[in-house]
Amino acid sequence: MSSLVERLRVRSDKRPRYTLDESDDDFPPRGGNGKGKDRDGDPPVKQIEREDAKEDACRKCGLSDNLVSCTTCTYAFHRKCLVPCLNITSDKWSCPECVSPLTEMEKILDCETKVASEETSSSESGSNKKPVKQYLIKWKGLSHIHCTWVSEDEYFEAAKIHPRLKTRLNNFNRQFESTDKSDDDYVPIRPEWTTVDRVLASRKNSSGEREYYVKWKELSYDECTWESESDISVFQPQIERYNEILSRRKKSTDKSKNADRAMRHAEQTPEFLTGGTLHPYQLEGLNFLRYSWSINKRVILGDEMGLGKTIQSIAFLASVSEDKFGPHLVVAPLSTLRNWEREFATWAPQMNVIMYFGSGSSRDIIKKYEFYYSKDNPKKLKKNKSSSSNDEKKESRIKFDVLLTSYEMINMDSAVLKTIEWECMIVDEGHRLKNKDSKLFGLLKDYHTQHRVLLTGTPVQNNLDELFMLMHFLEGETFGSISDLQEEFKDINQDKQVEKLHGMLKPHLLRRFKKDVMKELPPKKELILRVELTSKQKEYYKAILTKNYAVLSRRGGGQFPL
Repeated sequence: MSSLVERLRVRSDKRPRYTLDESDDDFPPRGGNGKGKDRDGDPPVKQIEREDAKEDACRKCGLSDNLVSCTTCTYAFHRKCLVPCLNITSDKWSCPECVSPLTEMEKILDCETKVASEETSSSESGSNKKPVKQYLIKWKGLSHIHCTWVSEDEYFEAAKIHPRLKTRLNNFNRQFESTDKSDDDYVPIRPEWTTVDRVLASRKNSSGEREYYVKWKELSYDECTWESESDISVFQPQIERYNEILSRRKKSTDKSKNADRAMRHAEQTPEFLTGGTLHPYQLEGLNFLRYSWSINKRVILGDEMGLGKTIQSIAFLASVSEDKFGPHLVVAPLSTLRNWEREFATWAPQMNVIMYFGSGSSRDIIKKYEFYYSKDNPKKLKKNKSSSSNDEKKESRIKFDVLLTSYEMINMDSAVLKTIEWECMIVDEGHRLKNKDSKLFGLLKDYHTQHRVLLTGTPVQNNLDELFMLMHFLEGETFGSISDLQEEFKDINQDKQVEKLHGMLKPHLLRRFKKDVMKELPPKKELILRVELTSKQKEYYKAILTKNYAVLSRRGGGQFPL
């Protein structure tokens, strides 16, 4: 962590400068009240004469033309020379030299006291070196790689003008004092937050430099930021991955009407799977899924838990994607989505897999940047009244191979997801669809899908009605009337009835047990390993027992992974 903090300290001289935020009541309005007086009714303050101000020249670049003048002092700037680029409509504006950049502070992350050895001469004794307290600041609209250290003196100077800064500092200090800084779990900035996860878009700024829209690891999409190419140059693989995904559209063509859905029997682990070697029974599962897809027969993979249903499913989707079929939808519990993402990255890194969940603003960003390729030439595209032709154009622009989402998102955003024509839909823990009256069952059943697969470790739980419901979800035509099936198999104890039921289910169900396919496994041994709670876990555990809601409801400050 020290290396990250040191990097941020080195970047302090690059702290961005900002303009006033009119939404803050502490800040005076840029436009004034139109009567030659400020907000308090006093006459406007005389401009500060800057001795180094150049007439008709930008303070930053020294060039003229199209300058914006500061109303507080005699400096002038180009809009593009300000960071961020200035965008104002009022004729009154104060430059970064007159307004503290702390007005654009998002939050205080950390605090430290160090000896100002850089500011004292080498001849001074150590006892004369003055300790300097400083705060680590996260800026609005900027990522954690742009966090900078601000001295306490500088902060207090800004707080004299903007009292809210003092209040925010007091709140931070109260929480900071109650935090155990010696705890290894305490981190003001986690390394993942400064690591590029995905690049979503690119553009050139006004100076011609390439910028990328970046999603950071372990942060949601609504915390994406635009970053200059130089700032993320160490993350070249992610930039190359973004360019590679863009290039796919140029190479891709619409699926042929005679596209090859032929069965491809795999006798060994396919080359496009990079995560290791499949077990023989997993190869059997891959071939079962591929064959069922080729003959358009929807199925249940009901292996016992621990046999790798996730890996078999990923191998199947990768196989289908190799033949240019897609996109695919995977619906799983929210708690397992990260595991699905990791397994895709391990076994099929060539596939463009996105996770669709989070807040409304996060999902809006996903839909804007991850769902579709941009139109080739928007100016030439004319509005077409035919919705079918519009949908066809949109389908040809789908950017991802696999969309991972949760049951909750199906309930919330079906209006968006059901408009896509999915090649394959895989539902993890498919036994959740055993109730035909559930909202999830009704929504997913109406999705446009060529193929469906249910994953469940418990396809039959001594209840044929539930099994019939799963088969009705998969094959509504074959297993259309639940009441007729119940009547037909009401006496399931008869051998003929059992044999007939097996004949109906066999093409749609593959179920294996560990004892049958992994005989080389040694007998199970249980080892109970007792571990201690971290200090933060102990604090919350105690707060829960004592119903200390003040501790449980507090927010802000550093982040503490549990």
